[in-house]
Amino acid sequence: MRTFVIGRSPDADIVLADVSVARQHAELVITDDGRFHLTDCGDGDGTWRAVAVRAGQEVWERTRQSFVAAGQPLRFGSVRVTVQELLARREPSPRDKEAAGPAGGGGGAGSAEPGLRGPVERDPRTGEIVRRRI
Repeated sequence: MRTFVIGRSPDADIVLADVSVARQHAELVITDDGRFHLTDCGDGDGTWRAVAVRAGQEVWERTRQSFVAAGQPLRFGSVRVTVQELLARREPSPRDKEAAGPAGGGGGAGSAEPGLRGPVERDPRTGEIVRRRI
């Protein structure tokens, strides 16, 4: 399972340099079976996903946690992008090297994830937040 912080902060794994995007706007988890789970971090103008097209216009739904498709349009503030485009923007960070480490692991369920307030527990199969611990 890999987790990427999406936001305006230069410390984010995927930087969206737009004032409508919060410093730590959302997290994208790539599950062990290759699915994408998106979690809104609760700041800014929300995290949205396109759920349909009606009369040539995309219909948007606000999301707190959901699985998304690689080509599904997403919105962070006023920035429209897909998972594929997000991953293409990502540059390897020092955390990538730390996460790989000599044993080739890192993070995991129960670890504190950057970008969320306080530690969380994730379902190891899906990447979904199952419980916030305070």
